[in-house]
Amino acid sequence: MKLIVYTLNTDGTIPNYVIDGGYLPWGNGSTSPQDWDLVGVATDDAEQTGFVNEAALLAYVVSKDFKFKHPITEEVMAPETVVSSIWNKLG
Repeated sequence: MKLIVYTLNTDGTIPNYVIDGGYLPWGNGSTSPQDWDLVGVATDDAEQTGFVNEAALLAYVVSKDFKFKHPITEEVMAPETVVSSIWNKLG
């Protein structure tokens, strides 16, 4: 398994190689339904290159300037906390 950036298929479905995804949506300027880049866990046969480590995923998040808030308390969350949670989905 690997963690990748992907888009939906042209018909709006999730690619077959994505096991768990939809994280860190980022508008990419394309037309719907392929107008969001998403991060997800994929099988090794996904053609996208995966993030090589947690630091690479954190660098991606920082480069996009994501802001995270706790869903209940609304407190600002450190990007490292969110990245760690997503990275741990690799098992």
